[in-house]
Amino acid sequence: MRTLRARCIAALAISLACAHAFAQAPAPQTETTSAAPAQPSCGVREPGDTRPRIGLALGGGGARGVAHISVLRELEALHVPIDCIAGTSMGALAGGLYASGRSVDDMDHLIRTTDWKRLFDDTLERQERSYRRKHDDRDGLATVGVGLNGGRVRVSPGLLQGERILSMFEHETLGVSEIDDFDKLPIPYRAVGTDLNTGEAVVIASGSLPMAMRASMSLPGIFQPVEIDGHVLIDGGVANQVPIDVVRAMGADVVIAVDVGTPLETLDRNASLLQVISQMSGMLTVGNTKRMLATIQGDDVLIVPKLGVDVKTSDFDKAERALEIGDEAAAAARPQLARLSVSPDAYLAWKQHRPLPATEAPMIAFVQLDNETPYSDEFLLSQLDIPVGERLDTQAMEEKLIRVYSYGTLASITYDIVRDGEQTGLKVHAREKPQGPNYFQLGFTLSSDFQGTFETSLRAAILVTPVSDNGAEARVTATVGTEPSLMGEYYHPFGATNRWMTYTRVGYFNPNYHIFNDAGDDIAEYDVRSVVGDFQFGREFGNYGAAGIGYQRATGRAEVETGDPALPSFDFDTGRAYAFVSLDRADSLYFPRDGYWGNLSYTAARKSIGSDTDYDTVDFDFVGATPFGHNAVQYGASYHATIDGVLPVQDRYRLGGRGKLAGFRINELTGQNYALVFAGYTYQLAEVLGRSALVGGTIEYGNAWELRRNMAWDDGILNASLYLGFDSWIGPMLFGYGWREGGDGVLFLEIGRTF
Repeated sequence: MRTLRARCIAALAISLACAHAFAQAPAPQTETTSAAPAQPSCGVREPGDTRPRIGLALGGGGARGVAHISVLRELEALHVPIDCIAGTSMGALAGGLYASGRSVDDMDHLIRTTDWKRLFDDTLERQERSYRRKHDDRDGLATVGVGLNGGRVRVSPGLLQGERILSMFEHETLGVSEIDDFDKLPIPYRAVGTDLNTGEAVVIASGSLPMAMRASMSLPGIFQPVEIDGHVLIDGGVANQVPIDVVRAMGADVVIAVDVGTPLETLDRNASLLQVISQMSGMLTVGNTKRMLATIQGDDVLIVPKLGVDVKTSDFDKAERALEIGDEAAAAARPQLARLSVSPDAYLAWKQHRPLPATEAPMIAFVQLDNETPYSDEFLLSQLDIPVGERLDTQAMEEKLIRVYSYGTLASITYDIVRDGEQTGLKVHAREKPQGPNYFQLGFTLSSDFQGTFETSLRAAILVTPVSDNGAEARVTATVGTEPSLMGEYYHPFGATNRWMTYTRVGYFNPNYHIFNDAGDDIAEYDVRSVVGDFQFGREFGNYGAAGIGYQRATGRAEVETGDPALPSFDFDTGRAYAFVSLDRADSLYFPRDGYWGNLSYTAARKSIGSDTDYDTVDFDFVGATPFGHNAVQYGASYHATIDGVLPVQDRYRLGGRGKLAGFRINELTGQNYALVFAGYTYQLAEVLGRSALVGGTIEYGNAWELRRNMAWDDGILNASLYLGFDSWIGPMLFGYGWREGGDGVLFLEIGRTF
C-alpha cells in the first residue's frame, strides 16, 4: 500500500511540475503547412485599402465554447469584417466552421440539434454491429479491451478515436473539402494543437480541415492523439488556449479574443484526488491564457463570457444557456466592437470578395487507401464500395465506414478529400486496434431460484481476427464452473462481397439437466457429457440477418448426478441436418427497447446420418420492442414443435425463467412441443455508459406438451414477472419474482444467462 501511495504521489508531483512548466514558460510554436504564404494571410488588400485587418482568436472550453456563436452573431450585426481566424479546441470547431463559409444560423442549428452525448461515444449501437459481433451476445461473451500482440499482453488505450465527430466535421465542411491550403478558405484559418512529445504549440495551416479541427480537440485522456506532419497532437489548449499570437502572425492588425476557459477552483487541503487532478489540468490552460491575454493592446477587444459554474466543459446539454451568456458578453463589448465596424456597403463588398464554398459535393475520380490493418486492400475497398465518377454522398460514406468499423477490429477508419492534379478523390485511412489481432473475451453466468438450485460458470475466450486478409475469424472458448466446456470455432467469409460464409464448431460440453416432478420438485440432476461438431454454410444479409444450412453431429453419455439412482443412464448419438433464417435488429438481446430479432429453423435427425432416432422439428421465435421516452413495450411469440418422431431426452425443450414462463424454475417444464406469447414493459431508471438499468415486468401465456396434437390455446398457463435489471457488459443482470397460475411463486436471480 505504501509503495502504491508513493507512486501516486510521485506521479502527481511530476504532473504538477509539468503543469507549472507549461504555465510559466512560453510555449514554442511550430507551423505545419505545405508552403509558407508569400504574404500575410489575414485578408487581401486592394490598392488604397487602409482598413486594419481584424483577426479573431477563439479559445477552447468544451461546451463553454458554444458562446462563440453568440459573439459571431454580434460581429455580423455590427458589420465587423473578420479577416482571419485562429481557434483552439472548441474554438477550432467554431472557427473552422465559420471560416469554411457556414452561416451563424447553420452553426446555431448544429449546436442545438446535435446529440453530443452520442457524438462523444465511438461505441456502436447494437443494431450497427456486424452480424458476427451480435452473436457474441448469444454466446455470452464480451470483448474486454485486452489482447495479445507480438507475444505481449496489450490493453486498449481506452480513448475515443473521434469517429463520429470527424464524420460530422466532414459533412459540415463539405463545401470546402477540396481546399487544402487554409489561406484559400472563405476566411483564412488556423487550428492550434499541442505536440505531445515537445509541448510546443503546433499551428495547422493546411491539409484536411476536418482533421485539423479534430486534432485541436484531442482532449488528453478522452480523445486519442492525432498525427499530422510528424507531430503527435493533443488538445491545443495545453500550449495555447487563446491563440492571439497566431492571428497576429497571420497579419492581423487588431485582435478580437474570446476566452471561454474554465478558471481554477479554490481548493483546501481536503480536496479529493479528482479535484487535484482537474486543478492541475486547469493550470496548463490558465497559465498560457494569462500570457496571451497580457498581449492585448490598443484597439484589441477581449470578450470573456461569464459562464462561471452555469456551463461546465461537458455541459453540451446547456447550449441554450451558453448562447444566452454569450449574447450578454457580446452586448457588453458592443461599444468596443462598434469601433471596428464598417459601412453596410463596405461590409457587403467584403463578403462578396470572399471565395464562396462549393454548392455541390465534389466529384470523386479515384479512391486511395492508407491501410494499416491485416485486411487486404481489396477486401476493405470491396466492403466500402465507393462509387467513382459520382459526387460524394457523406451520409452514405459514413454508413459504409460504420459498417467496416462494426467488425470490431479497427481503431479507426476515416477519409480525406485529396487532389491529384486536376482530379479530386478520396483517401481512406484504416488503423487496426493496438491490442489486436488476438482479443480476450469474458463471460459469467450465475443463476439461483433460492430453492436449492445455484449454478455459476465463468467463460474465457481468445478471438483471433482477422485470421485471413478477407476477415476470417477463429475462437477458442473455455468454461469452468457448473457446466464446463471447451470449444473451438472457425468462421470464414468468401465471395465477391464476403457475404457467403462457412462456420465450423467443435467442442466438449458438460451441461446439467434438472428433472422436476409434477409438483415442481427437483428430483434429479443429469450430468451430460458430449462431443459436438457443427458445420454451417450460409449467407449474411448486411448486419441484420443470415440464412443457411448445416449439419450437427454429437455423441455423449448422460448419467444421474443426484437424485433417484433408479433413473436410467444412457449413451446417445445425434446426427441432424438443419436450415435456418435469422434476423437481429434489436438494440439489446436481453432488454430490448427498440427493434426486433427472430429465428426460424427446420431440423431433421436421421439414423442414416448418425442419429439414434429419426425426428423432425420446427422452431420459431420472435421478439419486438417499441420505445416511448423512458418507457418501452416488448412483445413476442415462440412455437417449437416436433412434427415427426420422438425427441430424445437430451434434446427435449425446457422452459422456465423470464421469457419462457417466468412462474416456473429454469428447466422445470419440459416437453416435445411448446408455444407461448408474451408482452412486457420496462421503464429505464438510468443509463450507465450506454447500458440500461431498468424495472420491468412480463405477462406470458403458454405451455409445454408431449404430443403436438394436444397443443391447445385453452391449455395454456398464465405467468407474470416483476424484476429489476441491468444490461451489463457481461450479460443481463436480473433480480425478480415470477408467478404462475395455480402454482407457487419463484424468486430468481440471474446474471449473464444467455437465451
